Amino acid sequence: MKLKNFFCYGCGTLLPRWKCRRVEFCPHDSFHHVPAASTYTLQEGDQPSRSRTISFFNVDLDRVDLSYRLKTTGTFDMKWNPVGANATHPLLAQADTDGFLRVHYLKNFINGDALKEVHNVCLDWNPSAISISTGLSDGSVSLISIDETKTSVLQEWKAHDFEVWAASFNPDQPHLVYTRSDDCKFKGWDLRNSPSEIAFQNSKAHQIGVCCIVKSPHDPNTLFTGSYDENLRVWDVRSISRPVNETSINLGGGVW
Repeated sequence: MKLKNFFCYGCGTLLPRWKCRRVEFCPHDSFHHVPAASTYTLQEGDQPSRSRTISFFNVDLDRVDLSYRLKTTGTFDMKWNPVGANATHPLLAQADTDGFLRVHYLKNFINGDALKEVHNVCLDWNPSAISISTGLSDGSVSLISIDETKTSVLQEWKAHDFEVWAASFNPDQPHLVYTRSDDCKFKGWDLRNSPSEIAFQNSKAHQIGVCCIVKSPHDPNTLFTGSYDENLRVWDVRSISRPVNETSINLGGGVW
């Protein structure tokens, strides 16, 4: 698809029959009005099925226009590449339910090899936009290199006992990846070794599965974890033995 047609956003009134799983606005200059929405709808009948798409929209001050709809498989996670020295144009990475990492370019997209007969359930871009970390449903983490024509697996290791629901780079120290899982463990990995070596592990703070990991945009030593136990925890990465703060949120369904 051409650049001028790569506009996105919507759901709600624009797509009343479509359910939205995730919306991601493009962070690149001149494309801040461009989000992508992962959507699906149920096809009723004798053999019910789901139709899945990534929908792209153009958001203006007083209107939202659907510009393009890409038919795809189910989407667990998707993220735009970060703005940086190696980011020459916007790319959208998708972890799909067929076990593929797909990178959508403005003119086309490339399919990464299926990593295994498992699902990619999450992804994150390296701050330099040269690689992607993916968490898999068998508890493994993969590090994938990205170039203009292909993807390739740089390394892969067993990180957790259950699904890996986050595999997030530290933007200030990109050789570190943080992972979390339904095994209640929160871990950090050093990518400078192959296979990656564990930098730290906390298996006591979370009584049930860890839902998300978010780095503080203001303090390089602070990150946050959310859990199914409805608690938000604040961590100092220099001392990971226990959180520096813990707050009950009670949102229902966990802190994501």
